[in-house]
Amino acid sequence: MKVIKAINNNNLCVLDDNGREQIVSGKGIGFGKKYGDTVDPMQIQKTYLITDSELQKKMITMLKEIPFEIMAFTDDIVEYIRREYSSKLSESLLVTLSDHIAFAIERKKSGMEFTNPLIDSIRTSYPKELGLGEYCVEQMRKQLGVEMTEDEAGFIAMHIINASLDTKMDDVYRITKLINGSVEIAEYYYKRSFERDGVEFERFLAHLKYLAHRLFGNKPLPNAFSDGDVFVTMIKKTCETDYKCAKCIQQYIEKTFDKDINTDELVSLTIHLKKISRS
Repeated sequence: MKVIKAINNNNLCVLDDNGREQIVSGKGIGFGKKYGDTVDPMQIQKTYLITDSELQKKMITMLKEIPFEIMAFTDDIVEYIRREYSSKLSESLLVTLSDHIAFAIERKKSGMEFTNPLIDSIRTSYPKELGLGEYCVEQMRKQLGVEMTEDEAGFIAMHIINASLDTKMDDVYRITKLINGSVEIAEYYYKRSFERDGVEFERFLAHLKYLAHRLFGNKPLPNAFSDGDVFVTMIKKTCETDYKCAKCIQQYIEKTFDKDINTDELVSLTIHLKKISRS
């Protein structure tokens, strides 16, 4: 590897043997290095290959500001999350999570504790991501000696959700709110609590996530039916109670998020509601 530039004593921008620009880290690896120098492979502790140029710029800025130990810790955590997570995650996760963890530690040292208003919603809608957030918090305690609450695990879970959807963090808030609000409406309507680990409930959540992602990503919803179709008329008659609940969710989404729900989506919600209400 050849040095392009030294970021600081612990980080370098380099060009590998395949002509790819990478960032390498290691204690003292950048000390005294200049353009064109060769890097000793034995000094490299971490390698970051980021293809997005804007992300790479953010990464370089962060490496100048965030302690080497925290970057190395976060990189290990992200590698663990990628192994355990079933969906593809954006390469932005390392950048956003490093920044978040560094700031969270600074907050903790200053005595500032943030509560996560969505923690209950995340626990219901994204248990896998929350579990990974809890793992991260536990490793922060073990490896960094920093005690964090479940609220912090929820914030970390939101970064994972954001990386899986490859969307804006504001959309993660709205998606979680939409899912939780829809579940609350359904439970109030049917006057019962649903089994959170039930197969039909998990499918209902998956559908709500899909719906929310498309709505906030301004992607078109399937549009095969109209109100006058025979199949839609049959659903209204045979699943009248569930269709009314779907209409309640439709109204909630339209009033709260100013997003329209079409006939196809009403039918899909009705079918899912029928299943979970009878499971």
